[in-house]
Amino acid sequence: MEPSPPRPGSRGRIGKATHLLWLVDELIEEVLFRFSPDDPALLFRAALVCKRWRRLVSDPGFRRRFREFHRSPPTLGILCKTVAARFTHTRFYRTSPSCPPIRDRRDWDVLDSRHGRVLMANALDKLVVWDPITEDQQELAPLPRHAGCAPNGSLAALCAGAFCTNGSLAVLCAGAAGGGSCDHLDCHRNPFLVVFVGNDSEVMFSCVYSSEDGTWRSEPTVAAHHPHDRLEMSSSAFAGNALYFLFLRRSKILKYDLGTREMSVIHLPPGSDGVYGELALMTMEDNSSLGFARREGYTLNLWSMEADPNGAMRWTQSRVIEHETLLPVDALSIPPYVVAFAEGMMFMKTCDGLFSNDLKSRQSKNVLCNDYGIQKVFPYISFYAPGESGNSWAR
Repeated sequence: MEPSPPRPGSRGRIGKATHLLWLVDELIEEVLFRFSPDDPALLFRAALVCKRWRRLVSDPGFRRRFREFHRSPPTLGILCKTVAARFTHTRFYRTSPSCPPIRDRRDWDVLDSRHGRVLMANALDKLVVWDPITEDQQELAPLPRHAGCAPNGSLAALCAGAFCTNGSLAVLCAGAAGGGSCDHLDCHRNPFLVVFVGNDSEVMFSCVYSSEDGTWRSEPTVAAHHPHDRLEMSSSAFAGNALYFLFLRRSKILKYDLGTREMSVIHLPPGSDGVYGELALMTMEDNSSLGFARREGYTLNLWSMEADPNGAMRWTQSRVIEHETLLPVDALSIPPYVVAFAEGMMFMKTCDGLFSNDLKSRQSKNVLCNDYGIQKVFPYISFYAPGESGNSWAR
């Protein structure tokens, strides 16, 4: 049935009504933008109010504007490498109540997590990049076997920290290389890179995997400024246009420039030498500068790399935080260990379990009461909306 033609004089009223509805939609969006991304279920409940709200919430443009409004996605959970009865597997613990259950990855070792992707390896020398939300997984080509890369020929030994193997791996969005314009708010389906860096007794070396062509590219070996130390297989830091990896003695950092594909060694301030849990790399709030946290007894010292008046980069101590302002008294019978940093959130292993600490609000949360057997912790950071087809909010 054809619609009736508008009555004389009604065209102006229709135009005004359409404009009014547009203004109402804009006001509703402004309200919905202020929903916390830490609890995606709030948007899901808002979509159930009426058809108009459901249309707004499900619109890709709204989802994009929502991410741009908040900028920093929430930490949906943590990926923990656990070892029990000589078997290694990765377990996902939710830190957001609205995060969907994520299955354990038995016999897989988590190596890194960034931009909504997780890098994992197994005992058969397979490397995969996995999206925990969508369950999408891409297997990588075998790591090259040459004089520099994985000297003992075993990726499994690399993950286990074998003495003859020195190296670390990182995954990131391909748009980050060369100072790309990607804001990493919705790039989890875009091409990615995996960077492997390592060293032996004489040289440092690197390989880069591109998901676009499915191959590894070996970089020239570097002999200058050899650190005379082993790279630690632990969480790396991404700041500006570079990846940073920690050496085992924790007195030096390896910088890998994604634009020039060059490596250099950065020395930490005196007294930074320590054991696992006493020092962790971090990205500062501007996302372009490197920092680190160093535990000294019951005190946490935060350092950042800044330019001096002459333009030279140097370390500056930015904050000193007493652990008693971050953690409950019951968790401080022994000094806690710093195990991970992500988006202003610090994760600490204590005698009372694993805690997350927001360095801005000083709020802490016990995310895991029993952390027995956990060797590594990698935060998983992502925008997510329940019920989304394809979960296109994952970062």
